[in-house]
Amino acid sequence: MDEKLIPEDLRKAYSAQEILKIEKQHIVPAVTHYYETPVLFVKGEGATLEDATGKKYVDLFAGICTSITGYAHPKFVATLQWQIEQLIYTSSLYATIPYAVLSKRLAEIAPKGLTQSFIVNSGSEANEAAVYMARKFKNNPYIVACSHAYHGRTTLTRELSTAGWRTVPEPHPAGVRFQPFGYCYRCVFGKEYPDCDIQCARYLRELIRTQTNKAIAAFIVEPIQGVAGIIQPPPEFFQITHEIVKEFGGLFISDEVQTGFGRTGHKWWGIEHSGVSPDIITMAKGFGSGVPIGGFLTRPEYASEYTTTDSFATFGGNPLSCAAAVAVIDIIQESNYLQRAAENGAYLKKQLLALKDDHKIVGDVRGQGMMQGIELVKNQQTKEPATQEMLKVMEICRDEGVLIGKGGIDGNAIRIQPPLELTKEQIDKGYAVLDKAFTIVEKNL
Repeated sequence: MDEKLIPEDLRKAYSAQEILKIEKQHIVPAVTHYYETPVLFVKGEGATLEDATGKKYVDLFAGICTSITGYAHPKFVATLQWQIEQLIYTSSLYATIPYAVLSKRLAEIAPKGLTQSFIVNSGSEANEAAVYMARKFKNNPYIVACSHAYHGRTTLTRELSTAGWRTVPEPHPAGVRFQPFGYCYRCVFGKEYPDCDIQCARYLRELIRTQTNKAIAAFIVEPIQGVAGIIQPPPEFFQITHEIVKEFGGLFISDEVQTGFGRTGHKWWGIEHSGVSPDIITMAKGFGSGVPIGGFLTRPEYASEYTTTDSFATFGGNPLSCAAAVAVIDIIQESNYLQRAAENGAYLKKQLLALKDDHKIVGDVRGQGMMQGIELVKNQQTKEPATQEMLKVMEICRDEGVLIGKGGIDGNAIRIQPPLELTKEQIDKGYAVLDKAFTIVEKNL
C-alpha cells in the first residue's frame, strides 16, 4: 500500500494530549472516555491494545464486548481488504453477494426454525426493528422488558431499558411493562435461590393479567445482562417466562447483542443454555467484531408481513459489513472459539472465585464463558455498592496494563467480556492485577 495516498492528517503521529484537545474543541460532551487521564490507542493485535506511547494492555473488555475475534486477525483483515476492492456499498434495494451469503450462514448457526434475517447497523436498531415486527404481527402494543435491562439508545430502546440511563423526565411509552429480572444477589423479593420458587419469573403472569389486555406482543430479555453488571439469572427463569409468554400469545425475543456468537461458551447463543427456543434473536457488537452491523433472526411466519414500508436501513446489509460478519463466523468455527470460550471461561471463573475468597471488597462473582462480572461492595453483609472504589480499581488496572469494563446501576460491577482470542496467560495477568488492585483499594474500606 502506498501510504502517501492516505490523508496526511490520519498518518500524522499524535500525542494523547493533542487528540484530547481536538476532541474538547469539536466533539459533544456525550463522547466521554474511561480514566482520569484517557488513553489514546493506536494499534491492536489479538487481545492486546497498544497506546500512542507504545505501552501494551491486555483488553478484558473487547472495546465494549465487541472485538470478539480480537484485533487484526489475519482472516478478518484480509476479508475487509478484499471486499473494499470489490464493492464497499450499495443499498439493499439491490442484491449483493455478501448480504445473501451472510443470511445463509446465519440460518445455519441459528436455533432451529430461525431462518429469516434482517440486517441493520447497530444493536439498538436491531431491537427496535424486532419489537416493531412483533407488534405488527401480533397487532398488540404491549412489550414486556426486564428490570436492569439495557436494549439500546434509540428512543424506543431507551424506553425499554432500566439500566440507569434515564437522565431526563421522559415517560415510558404506554405499551411498555417491566418484569423483575433474576438478580439473585439483590433479590427484590428478599428470597434466596433455590428456595425462592423463582418468584421473579412467575411474577410475569400477574403482570400480564393486571397491566395489559391479557395479551402481549413480545417479551424481550438478555440471557445475561451486560450493562447491568453481568447479571445471570437461574436457568429456570427463562423456562418459566417462556411458558408464560406463550400462554399469553407473545413472542420471545432474546437480545443476544452481548451474549451472541459464542461468548457464553459451547453454544452460539446465550439463550441456548436454558433450553428455550426463542422466536427472535437480536445481534450486534461481536457480530462484526468492530465493524458496525446489527440485525435479527426470526421465523418465516413472523417475518411474512414485515415489509419495506415497515423498515429500511440505508446502510443495513452493506457489502463491507456483511463480508466482515461472514469472516467472523468463519473465524469462530475454524478457531473452535465455542469450546475455547467455555474452557477459558471455566479457568477465568476459578480465578475470580479465588479473588472473592481473598478480598472483602468482592461481593459477587457471576456469568459464564467469556462474559463474567465481579460486583464490588464496601461491606459483604450490607452489600453497599463500592462505586468510588470501582473507579480506583479501574485506574490501577490501567496503570498495570489491564483494561476492564464497568457496569451496574451503581457503577460498582467489573465487566469482563474480552476477545475470544484471550489466552490463559493473559487471564493470569488479569488475575494478578485485579488481586493487586483489590488489595490496595480495600485498605480504605
